[in-house]
Amino acid sequence: MKYSDVAGCKISKMSLGTVQFGLHYGIANDTGKPAEDQSHGMIETALDLGITSIDTARAYGDSEDIIGRYFKKSEKELPFISTKVAIEDDVDPKNYEAHIIESVETSLEKLGVNKVNNIMLHDSQWLFEYGGRLSQYFGDLIKRGYCDMVGVSMYSGADIDKMLEYDVFTSTQIPLSIFDQRLINSGHTKKLYERNITMFVRSVFLQGLFFLEPGKITDPILAKHALPRILKLHELCEKEGLTIAEMAITFLRDMPGVTSLVLGADNSEQIKSNIHYFDAHPLSEETTDILKKTFADVNIPEIMKVLSRPK
Repeated sequence: MKYSDVAGCKISKMSLGTVQFGLHYGIANDTGKPAEDQSHGMIETALDLGITSIDTARAYGDSEDIIGRYFKKSEKELPFISTKVAIEDDVDPKNYEAHIIESVETSLEKLGVNKVNNIMLHDSQWLFEYGGRLSQYFGDLIKRGYCDMVGVSMYSGADIDKMLEYDVFTSTQIPLSIFDQRLINSGHTKKLYERNITMFVRSVFLQGLFFLEPGKITDPILAKHALPRILKLHELCEKEGLTIAEMAITFLRDMPGVTSLVLGADNSEQIKSNIHYFDAHPLSEETTDILKKTFADVNIPEIMKVLSRPK
């Protein structure tokens, strides 16, 4: 496992994503939410194999509770923990500061810690109307000793441009994959790198879309927008001598500025496999260029219509 150094913290190039601990998540997930002892086993496996970063959120069901109960009974050293604060639609803007503090304190209580490493605003939309106030409130979280850094979980280039208006935000989580290169092509990943923003990358496998068997893809939207791309990806992987997972990971793993890839799993064996994929050889410059050109125009908004459907 490779590591990134962030403010003296050794962050593994793979972060354990834990949305699956609290919710039924992922288009390729046919086993549902794991039992708590299974989730604890997954944390144990990840830590034993060198993972030093865990990602969670208040919005991930009881994920924080499950993580907290593991560490309350474990003697293992705490990893780098990132969690996220969601602002509810029915909260009066006058109460945002109290709402954020209460949410963070609840997260800390559930996780069984006095402080986490990283707290992010879960939905970047709030920055566009309340960015100045929110940057102050999140900065105060550092002053209160609740975290070392704050950031924003984002989706678009406009989100990134808005976040970069506020110096207090030094971390982010963004979606990137071989199919979803929008933030690469727009130059926004380069902007984050140049500003030395700690960059966590999610949706590396597009919620498991890459692993669907082509012959079993029947949804008309996926059949039109994803299936031809998946078949092409299979072809390129065979030529490069890599699995789809190895190709998806290596494409992003070595990108300048990428701190860590957030990967979830349904069981411990998947975690072992994911960690193994990080040992794959770097892609050649030729292959990287081919991937950038071949998948530069994938219709992600249409694909997301399917991936975002409730289970």
